[in-house]
Amino acid sequence: MWRKDIRHPRLVKIRDRRQLAEVRAAVEAGDPHIFGQGPTSSSIDAAVAPLVGPDGVKHFRTWAQEGKTSTLRANAVSILGFLPGRENAEVVARVLETDAKVRRLCLASEVSRLTRCDWESALRIADDPTTAPSPRKLAKQLAKEAVDVKDSESRWCGGHLLQRMAPVLGRS
Repeated sequence: MWRKDIRHPRLVKIRDRRQLAEVRAAVEAGDPHIFGQGPTSSSIDAAVAPLVGPDGVKHFRTWAQEGKTSTLRANAVSILGFLPGRENAEVVARVLETDAKVRRLCLASEVSRLTRCDWESALRIADDPTTAPSPRKLAKQLAKEAVDVKDSESRWCGGHLLQRMAPVLGRS
């Protein structure tokens, strides 16, 4: 699955299949590995999610809620967003509703990925989506994300941002 990536200066990517196998093995062993080093690309999240077994999924659930850094928690939420099942979607929603730092990172990631804007701009728009340069264009993109059956994080973030954009979208 190919998706546009966020524009973050420290974006972590996987170079090859060997590194992907290393990441998977680390996760299964309980080591967050690259997920604690910096924001991970959407391609990493989409590639790793289907490879992890039950132990890896449990680790991601724990890291999403109890990870030492907001980066680790946000990356774990992103992985869980790609995993099927109500329990994973509930963890995603619970973390995004209660962890302000993770929520801000995830919202900014969504904005950055969709608009291709720089990270600082994405953070500002995440804080106040009514300031987006092209709010109607962003709203159309977010509407697609809000119904994405393959990504519960994107659904939550899309719906949240759309709700906060309502005042500016209602204007003629």
